Amino acid sequence: MTDYTDLLPVAHRALDVAQDLIRTMQPGVLTAKGDRDMASEVDYAIEDRVRAFLSEQTPEIGFLGEENGLSGATERLLWALDPVDGTVNLVHGSPLCAISLALITENRSVLGVIDLPFLGNRYSAAEGHGAHADGRPIAISATPRGSEAVVALGDYAVGHGATEKNRARFALTLGWILHSRSAARLGSRPKGLEP
Repeated sequence: MTDYTDLLPVAHRALDVAQDLIRTMQPGVLTAKGDRDMASEVDYAIEDRVRAFLSEQTPEIGFLGEENGLSGATERLLWALDPVDGTVNLVHGSPLCAISLALITENRSVLGVIDLPFLGNRYSAAEGHGAHADGRPIAISATPRGSEAVVALGDYAVGHGATEKNRARFALTLGWILHSRSAARLGSRPKGLEP
């Protein structure tokens, strides 16, 4: 197993660049990307700036951005960036959004850094070296049973075919609600798509 921890400082610096942009820019013009997804000017600015930074710091590593796709050398290693994970939340003033960067080799993530810029938290992990929150080691929950767990639920489909797409999601959600201590759902919806 190759050790990629020497690239963690580069990933952290890349997210420092991104964090500065997300905190200082307004969302600007929005571009629709399907039923409920969108990209803002902030998404594009972060992706462009992080792509340029990583290209300069690690020219031998390719880059995949959610908004503009692939660039650079992509034979062995690839940086993958979601410039604003939770654009809908950002646009609506919710602090629940993140900047997510991973290093991928042979179709698997071997390193990742996730920054929650408005909450002041940063998570990182490298294969074989565990995960950290704000520099401190973290581990999975020690809760032994689902009935004692607090679970977080994701979002649901909207638009054409949503009923069929959501059938399994609703069943799973109901199961967790009935058999866990509590269930939290922290989704958001673009304006105009409210039920």
